[in-house]
Amino acid sequence: MTAWIYGLSILLMILLPVILAAGLRRIAQPAWILFGVGCLTFTLSQVVHLPLNNWLASIGVLPGTANASPPLLQTALIIGLSAGLCEELLRAAGYAVIRKIKPGWMRLPDAVMLGLGHGGIESMVFGGVLTAATVGALLPLIGVDLNTLGLKPDQVAALRQQLNVLISTPWIGVLPLVERIIAISAHIIFSLMVWKAFSGRGSLRWLYLPLAVLYHAAVDFSAVYGMHYLADKPLLIEIIFLGIMIPGYLWTYLQIRGYAKADGAPSRIPNSSLRSELAVLGAAVQKEIRQQWRTRRMLVLGAVFLFFGMGSPLITKLTPELLHSMQGGELIAQLMPQPSAAEALNQYIKNLYQFGFLLAMLLAMGAVVGEKETRVAPMILSKPMPRWAFIAGKFAAQGVMYLGAFVLSGIGAYYYTWILFGPLDPGKFILMNGLLYMWTLPFVGLSLLGSVLGKSTASAGGIAVGLCIGLSLAGSIPQYGALLPGGLLGWATQAGQAAAGIQPAAANLVAASIAQLPVNGAALASAVVVIVLSLVLSIGVFEQQEL
Repeated sequence: MTAWIYGLSILLMILLPVILAAGLRRIAQPAWILFGVGCLTFTLSQVVHLPLNNWLASIGVLPGTANASPPLLQTALIIGLSAGLCEELLRAAGYAVIRKIKPGWMRLPDAVMLGLGHGGIESMVFGGVLTAATVGALLPLIGVDLNTLGLKPDQVAALRQQLNVLISTPWIGVLPLVERIIAISAHIIFSLMVWKAFSGRGSLRWLYLPLAVLYHAAVDFSAVYGMHYLADKPLLIEIIFLGIMIPGYLWTYLQIRGYAKADGAPSRIPNSSLRSELAVLGAAVQKEIRQQWRTRRMLVLGAVFLFFGMGSPLITKLTPELLHSMQGGELIAQLMPQPSAAEALNQYIKNLYQFGFLLAMLLAMGAVVGEKETRVAPMILSKPMPRWAFIAGKFAAQGVMYLGAFVLSGIGAYYYTWILFGPLDPGKFILMNGLLYMWTLPFVGLSLLGSVLGKSTASAGGIAVGLCIGLSLAGSIPQYGALLPGGLLGWATQAGQAAAGIQPAAANLVAASIAQLPVNGAALASAVVVIVLSLVLSIGVFEQQEL
């Protein structure tokens, strides 16, 4: 029950900002690209904010060094001000650029969309991914004797307290979602305040910018104070957090009410029904699947995956025998590990890692740009088909195609491994393939984004390769790489070892004491984040392109 509650909460922290943005789109039609701009302003603010806090900690102004213990009042005040200044000034810079290059995007609904993007990326990363990392680290420790982990007594006590809360009160998994909902609403308020500074009337309108900084600082100040004194009462913290936002809610209500009464403000949903748009999406997916079948791409992908599924255990079994039959090959064969089910699954993962990565880029990077070059896209969009359905349909069709390919490769690998080496644990084997599938989809999404950004097939391919390689290289960043989608490969390898009946090698005392299969929830959550952001940015950019 605990895992399900936290899993649903994490998924909603990732998807809820996009769902809210989609609802706003149906009411007031702000551009999707504004959601991406909000994500960008938040990201740039953290590029300044995090190093600034680290520097303040290094000089003893904030806690962080061994000999620094500043007063709580000072810590809360500086943390609040640094967050308010960095985020609101970058938000203001975003508005300054928008007002200069696209003044039509300075409406109240546009400001709300920017706030959803700003708070949405924070909810996805600091809410979804980090919560998944924490819960993923705690779940395997349930039932483990903490005294055998080699930790200090205070660390064991803190860990035991976290586990007790996790087990005894599973409903607490909803609180991170509640906190993110309040935080997203706060970012909408801050976004409207900064918007008033740029679009309001009178010389006093610029007072809204420092007011947004101070309000943001007050919210973070109360959060730091609350976490210090009420750490064991998380529900009370959320109630206090909500109470601080009430003045902002009232002010926002007045702004929206005034905008709704103004001339030109939308009073009803101007678009078609949601059911009809979903029907169009279904037609787009069917069209893409039919096209993949007729162009033989689906057959080629299925054949390649089936070949590696069947071939991996065969290669593992036959390679040492072939080397023994060759003159001078005995020495090389002796250096190779003994053929086993675990080695067969390792070979299977390596093959899909190498060729699945390439196929994900090659099949998706021309999906949009190819139809733009051949003038097929304008004809399809005139049916009419919403541009979001055009992009989403292509990704969904690719997802269905890869799902079928993994089913074929999984059947081939399971059957031949069972015949050559013995039975496997079916549950862990399915988990291994599911993780590999989820690892593939972010590269499909990034390649699709490259196909939208590129003006030709060559440029789209270059952008797609750059984005995919960048994500792959990011997985090698110390301490943070395991939180990215690349961490799914390590989890899949551990699942494969467990499916073969071998306990994965432990890298430390903590891992050695855990009997369960380790869980890397952060990597899974970050894969979903990359997919969602790739689709949102693809739709946002595609909406602004002239075909």
